[in-house]
Amino acid sequence: MRNKAVVYDGSLAYAEMPAVVLNRGMVLVKNSMAYVGFQDEELLEGREPVILPRLLGSVCAGRVIESPEHPYLTGKFVVTNPLVGGSRSVLDVDGCLSTYFQVDPKRVYGTYPAVEPVNLLEPYASHALELAGESEGNTLVLGCNVVGIMTAIALRDKGLEPYLLCEKCLAQAKRLGLRAFRNVGDLPLDLETLVVAEAAPALWDLADRSPLRRLVVSGFSGTRSLRLGLSRELVVVYLDTVTPATGGEAGRLAERALGLVKVFNVKSVEEAVGLLPPRGLGTILRVSGPGEKSQAGGEQGGAASPTRS
Repeated sequence: MRNKAVVYDGSLAYAEMPAVVLNRGMVLVKNSMAYVGFQDEELLEGREPVILPRLLGSVCAGRVIESPEHPYLTGKFVVTNPLVGGSRSVLDVDGCLSTYFQVDPKRVYGTYPAVEPVNLLEPYASHALELAGESEGNTLVLGCNVVGIMTAIALRDKGLEPYLLCEKCLAQAKRLGLRAFRNVGDLPLDLETLVVAEAAPALWDLADRSPLRRLVVSGFSGTRSLRLGLSRELVVVYLDTVTPATGGEAGRLAERALGLVKVFNVKSVEEAVGLLPPRGLGTILRVSGPGEKSQAGGEQGGAASPTRS
């Protein structure tokens, strides 16, 4: 099976890859769609040292076509998990923007009878709900990536009025009616919880602010250490794995963020290169061969076209 992929090796490129040789314990997936978002942006902008080349695609969904050791997965649609044990897709391990990809069942977020673009945001929504659940009182969310914005929405649903500090996507946050700022000096001094959705230079100053009582750190931020005074009474919560939420909450939250994500139909992985790098809260690419019908969204083919934005 020919395998095409979008890779970064110092520049963004399309590549013909060898056929996937399935490693022991893994499952083989034919890709239906991929989310390219803030993890991919961090790679492309060189924010962290990464061994190249690296496949793009933070979260993917597709049908399992081979699963020798996990036969219950064969034929099902799966969505991948972008954060497991502190390991982030794209930044710490290869992404999945290829015609076929193999995945460890431990990195499967969930199984579905069919998949839609909103399902690719559900892992981030589940994580946002967990971050919000660990927050108390006057809360600042550091970062306006899709995790940060959904965390702020979840906090607002709890009856809180969080603040957001944004390097990017300030307009998207304000479009949702969130209290978003670009400068630390515009923030109040009485913050009780700091949620770190992404790393930023302001983090060091904010972590020392008084009377901060809780520091809730997302594994997506890549934050593994902070300089904190030993005399401080500070509860630190580090969430290094996306855990699926129950009761449909993640789907409902993801649906509210989907309107800020570009969704395109493409007839091949090769065509996806022209729609990258991602902008705003990211891009979802629905991938199918010409004329194919997919459970992920009807007949595909022809030129790339937006399905919603």
